[in-house]
Amino acid sequence: MKRILIFFLILVYSTSPSQEISGFENFILASEYDRNILVQRYFSPLFNSAQTSMSEGWVKTAKTHKKLGFDFTFFVSGVNIPFSAREFRVDDLLGITSSSNLSPTIFGVESEETYTVVFSPQNDEYTLSTNFAVPSGYEDLLTLDRAILPNLQFSIGVPFKTELMFRYMPESKVKGAGIRSYGFGVKHSISQYFKTTKISPFNLSLLATSSKMEASYNFGNSSEISGENQSVNLSVDNISAGLVASVDLKLVSFYTSISQVFSQSMLNMNGTYNLNYISSSTTAVELEVSNPISIKNELNYLRKNVGIAFNLSFFNLFVDYSIQEYNSINLGMSLGIR
Repeated sequence: MKRILIFFLILVYSTSPSQEISGFENFILASEYDRNILVQRYFSPLFNSAQTSMSEGWVKTAKTHKKLGFDFTFFVSGVNIPFSAREFRVDDLLGITSSSNLSPTIFGVESEETYTVVFSPQNDEYTLSTNFAVPSGYEDLLTLDRAILPNLQFSIGVPFKTELMFRYMPESKVKGAGIRSYGFGVKHSISQYFKTTKISPFNLSLLATSSKMEASYNFGNSSEISGENQSVNLSVDNISAGLVASVDLKLVSFYTSISQVFSQSMLNMNGTYNLNYISSSTTAVELEVSNPISIKNELNYLRKNVGIAFNLSFFNLFVDYSIQEYNSINLGMSLGIR
């Protein structure tokens, strides 16, 4: 969760005198059409990796806990950030030019480029112009090309060979940013309805999950653009449903799952911002905009997963691999009573 918080802090607090880079709020200086595209493209790999991680690590076997059996699980997801997601094109934007046709995303390289902005306000004949530094990427946040995202989970067995799973991370605050997440899942045994279940180590279950992450940040005095009540809010919603199968031996379990995932993130930049330009008549112009950015990022994909778990009395270790556009390696441990 701390790493997710670091990502969000970078998202809303990317200005530092020691790094000499501009804050991402400067994207607002572009035209209304271009600013939303810039924000979407720059933060797309952050949205995708956070959304992907929320479907990871829910199960390590299709076998359900016995009634009132439980476990506490800690795991990390290493979500791969493709090289194609480290940069994005800007030559198709209407009012943005740069010395390079490619700009770094949040997980890209450092940049020394500058955007030049020229556009005509709606229903006006004159043009406005300005420029600002291209925000650099933060490639050093990745470990072996992966974003490392942790999570905590509690599972408990209930009647009818059903298991309930809960995720909850209380709100954490760092430098004015706050973030929290929570989720719920249910696993129900299908193999209990087959007569061979008592003599076979094979188990099959239905799995459904729902989770949410919320983050917010108030710019305060850190914004490079003057205004009032400036803040950023990020929310991520994720649901999935599918099947889990496993072969559960005494000391080891082999498992696989397939599920359909629906996920959506929403980024809103709120408050008022006073934007300064030079008009085509060479006079200074100031425009005030309110709530300038609203970005939605949706994922709809089929998650395919295989893994192995080592069962050591009250202790369990597991590792698995999920196949999708942003593939993930998950590694965790749990303590409990099955």
